[in-house]
Amino acid sequence: MKTRRKFISKLGGLAALILLSSRARPATLISGNDGKYKTSELEGSFVHIVFFWLVNDDQQTRKRFLAELRKFIDNVDVIRTRHIGSPADTDREVIDNSYSYCLALSFDSKKEHDIYQEHRLHKEFIERASPLWNRVLVYDSVKVG
Repeated sequence: MKTRRKFISKLGGLAALILLSSRARPATLISGNDGKYKTSELEGSFVHIVFFWLVNDDQQTRKRFLAELRKFIDNVDVIRTRHIGSPADTDREVIDNSYSYCLALSFDSKKEHDIYQEHRLHKEFIERASPLWNRVLVYDSVKVG
C-alpha cells in the first residue's frame, strides 16, 4: 500500500510539473487543430493528460499505437492543443518514467472535453488500440486564476 501511494504521489507530481512547466515557459512546441506544429503557450481552460503503458515495448507496437493515436487526435476538432510524448531522460526521485507514452490535450471548456470523450473517433481509438496497452492513467485539470 505504501508503494502504491508513493507511486500515485509521484505521478501526481509529474502531472503538476507538466502543467506548471507549460505555464512557466513563455513558449512550448504544440500542435494546433491544423496538425501543424507551432510555438505557443498551452491554451484552453481544461487539460486532459493520459499516460499509457504498452503491453509490448517493441517498435511494431509503438508504431501501431502512434498511428492509431494520431489518426484519432488529428481529426477531433474540439481539441485546442495536443502533445504526444515519451519519458524524458531524467532521473530524480520525484519522476516516474515507467510509462510508454503521455498524451496531453487542452480544450476551451469541460463541455468540449465531454464532446471529445463521446466522439466516434475516440471510441474507435479505444476499441482498436486498447489491446496494445495494459494500463492507462488519466489526470484532468481546470485552469486556476
